[in-house]
Amino acid sequence: MATTLKKLAEHTGYSLSTISRVLNNDPTITVGEQTRRKILEAAHQLGYTGGSGRRVRPESGPSMTIAIAEMLTPAQQMSDPYFLYLKNFVEQTCFEYKIQTVPLYSDGNQYMSLSQSEIDGIIAIGIFSKNQIEALSQLSSNITFLDSSPDELHYDSVILNFELGIAQAIDHLRSWNHTKIGFVGPKRLIDEQNTLVPEPRRRFFEHYMRESGIFRPEFVIESPMRDKTAAAREIVEHISSGVEMPTALVTVNEETAIGVIQALHSLDLRAPDDLSIVSFNDTVMSSIISPALTSVSTHLDYMSATAVKLVSERASTPQHRPVRHFPQKVVIPPTLVVRESTAPYLSE
Repeated sequence: MATTLKKLAEHTGYSLSTISRVLNNDPTITVGEQTRRKILEAAHQLGYTGGSGRRVRPESGPSMTIAIAEMLTPAQQMSDPYFLYLKNFVEQTCFEYKIQTVPLYSDGNQYMSLSQSEIDGIIAIGIFSKNQIEALSQLSSNITFLDSSPDELHYDSVILNFELGIAQAIDHLRSWNHTKIGFVGPKRLIDEQNTLVPEPRRRFFEHYMRESGIFRPEFVIESPMRDKTAAAREIVEHISSGVEMPTALVTVNEETAIGVIQALHSLDLRAPDDLSIVSFNDTVMSSIISPALTSVSTHLDYMSATAVKLVSERASTPQHRPVRHFPQKVVIPPTLVVRESTAPYLSE
């Protein structure tokens, strides 16, 4: 007899609503990691399938099942929704093409799926370590990495051309008479090999500014990747110290840009009157915040759709034969969307 949500509730002591939201990877739920782990382990042990419990592929319905692995937990995605948007666009594209999607859960050493459907491929969103990639490959050798490219010899990947995005941001600001341009973001991040490497946007920013002959190291402000409160604090400290301020800032992502805007408000300053701001990612947040953010659009929908296309091309099912056996790396060119957070600099 198939395990139901009710049986899971009786086994774990948690409500049906909590269990359902955890199993569906709802990013709005706030539960402890111990609670989440207990629910996932119980579902795995009791053989919860979310359906009839049959292990065979149904004769009707989706002819392909794609698993989704995520770098960030649902709680982490609330502080940086970029990866959440990527996942949502992946699921939307799969729905349009009648491809079934299932989430993958990790206990630190291996990945598991609560679905009993055969996995025909995996879309891995974000950066994964060597051990994590090996664990994913135990479920399927057909893996497409979205927003990273750890092994071009074996796996498909979709990444963004960060260098082009930074160049567009700087060129836009320079065309509006800004030469004192700064950057807010971390100097380094952890890569697939679990080692610290230069953060690409910041690295390209410094390189492009040096080539242009206008790089000012004092205008580069250190800030964590996913912490708008820390970004706000760094900007407040920088301005309050009395040092010269840039006339424009490029931020590593939207969360950082929001932190900069909050810092300006706390100091009775405004964007773009006192400081022009260019963000990175261009999710829906860029258009609804005040002022609306000029942002480098990463085309999240196209990145996600491309990942679905790549993983589908190498999938092998009774109804679908692979159309390609060699891996591909697709580099997406970003575009700049100009909104209210930037304005021409009027020299005194």
